[in-house]
Amino acid sequence: MEQREDAVAWAAPAPVEGAPPAPPMPPPAAVPPMASAPYSGASPAAPPPPAYAPQPAFATPTFASWQPGFMPLRPLNFGDLLALPFKAMRFNRGVIVGGPLLLTLGATVLMSAAMWLLFTDPSLGLLDPFSQFNSISPTTVVVIVVAVIAALLADVFSSAIVAPGVARGALGEKIRIAEAWKVLRPRIGSLLLLYLFATLSLLVVIGIAIAPFFIAAATEEPGLIALGVVLLVLVAFPTGVIITTVGGIARPIVVLEKRGAVAAIRRTIGLLRGRFWWALLVVFVAAALIGLVSGVLQQVGSFGAVIVSLFAPDNMVLLGIAFFLITGLSLVVSYVLTYSYLGSLFTLLMIDLRIRHEGFDLTLAQAAEARRA
Repeated sequence: MEQREDAVAWAAPAPVEGAPPAPPMPPPAAVPPMASAPYSGASPAAPPPPAYAPQPAFATPTFASWQPGFMPLRPLNFGDLLALPFKAMRFNRGVIVGGPLLLTLGATVLMSAAMWLLFTDPSLGLLDPFSQFNSISPTTVVVIVVAVIAALLADVFSSAIVAPGVARGALGEKIRIAEAWKVLRPRIGSLLLLYLFATLSLLVVIGIAIAPFFIAAATEEPGLIALGVVLLVLVAFPTGVIITTVGGIARPIVVLEKRGAVAAIRRTIGLLRGRFWWALLVVFVAAALIGLVSGVLQQVGSFGAVIVSLFAPDNMVLLGIAFFLITGLSLVVSYVLTYSYLGSLFTLLMIDLRIRHEGFDLTLAQAAEARRA
């Protein structure tokens, strides 16, 4: 019963407004009494079939309804999960790419402004080698704090706003950022709590792993360094992948199924039963690939900033502007690609797990057929 209730928590978008309701079922015709007759050796004629059939709650899915959008409504294999995020980005780019772009761009602009104020703050004397350090301007401090908060919020919401775009795109529907934000806005508190849980868990694991290094530095015990390396490789790294996977799948559950943070984590753990190691492998490979691409983009931006510095080595202001513009642009592109891809991947993983455990493909296909009718 609990699994069935979970299956309909995010069953599918509501049927199309204005669709005609199903016709009422006619009452069954009365069967006339059989007249008694002498037995003639032949069986009596069967009554005619009823002139109606039970009406299903949804229209029976046709072939076109099994892939109404960018993805087939069936269990997804390893290659599907790596490739479909790019198809989702092309299909519903306004939300899946545009949402992370707006959030990341805003955070990057604030961070660049904070770095520029820090770079040009006269009290720091970074542009004047003969000046002495006094204190940081209060304006610079405020802008840095606002920029850090904006960066954290962008990290929370950039992958979460992707979920409605992927979910609607699976049914062949394109939505706008305003519609996706309308779905996301009531879930902000749960998303922040989920982000807090994941961050604290990662910090605890990392703290346990690096503690032997600090103890070794204080006691000069070389064996503790080896212990720290073992903890980093065998404990911190695998646990980090697990936390990333569970937290990543829980985000679209919070947004689409309208669950709280704790309920979303429990729901995710339940869906991962029987597919746990497979999901970890998918997330690890996808994160490694997209991390490699993002790293290349950031290195290209850094290389471009170095090239620009060769043309204006003595103009610190021009050098600073060029550095922030080129580096900031490369960071925005890499972050948007990461948020869009991984956000789509986690939503697709959630849909795939529901298809495998709950027959969610039939629910989506019925909804797609209802829209085509």
